[in-house]
Amino acid sequence: NLHTHEPFLLEDMEKAVERILLAIEKNEKICIYSDYDADGVPAAVVLHDFLKKIGYTNFEIYIPHRHDEGFGLNGEAIKTIAKNASTLLITLDCGITDVAEVEQANDLGIDVIITDHHIPGEELPPAFAIINPKRALNKYPFDMLCGSGVAFKLVQAILKKKSFGLKEGWEKWLLDMVGLATCADMVPLTGENRIFAYYGLKVLRKSPRAGLLSLFQKLKVNQKHLTEDDIGFTIGPRIN
Repeated sequence: NLHTHEPFLLEDMEKAVERILLAIEKNEKICIYSDYDADGVPAAVVLHDFLKKIGYTNFEIYIPHRHDEGFGLNGEAIKTIAKNASTLLITLDCGITDVAEVEQANDLGIDVIITDHHIPGEELPPAFAIINPKRALNKYPFDMLCGSGVAFKLVQAILKKKSFGLKEGWEKWLLDMVGLATCADMVPLTGENRIFAYYGLKVLRKSPRAGLLSLFQKLKVNQKHLTEDDIGFTIGPRIN
């Protein structure tokens, strides 16, 4: 079990999981909204791969444009997502300070689940659920997860509630993305991050992902002997 912490110790995790399972059951359109950096993009892959693995296809991924849209949720994006008929919006690695944008989503009939690791502001957005290890109310023992780490905890929690016929522990194959993000996002490699980095590198060294393989090839990175430095200095900056 990788010695990772119980995901349901994160505030609102129970609510978030129930809402996502309901969306899956009712075949609601889900929008996954991630940041555009080397933490947000792998986080989107974590959720994408999980939904694909359980055979759920009614979702879209929205990654804002770094220069045209900037960081976090924005009003135009919310309008587009509503137009595309999503009724559940899950943020990854962003959203914790986007009070007005979450209000706007609510007004358009979209439930928002925020998953983030940035420091919350004075006022929390009126989201359906907010999963963030830096929330004051958490009983979670480790608050230095990166955004992909939080996305992984969400998948872990969903699979604890409903296995969808997957073999126990299947989610460890997502750790290539979590390890990559953990090393690239410069979070401290202690506690749970150390586990994610360690096992993440193990999975990365065997990863069959076409995008990664061509990146390794182009950057002349030796996949079998991949190190944290390769991610921090060579691969992470390219994704950013």
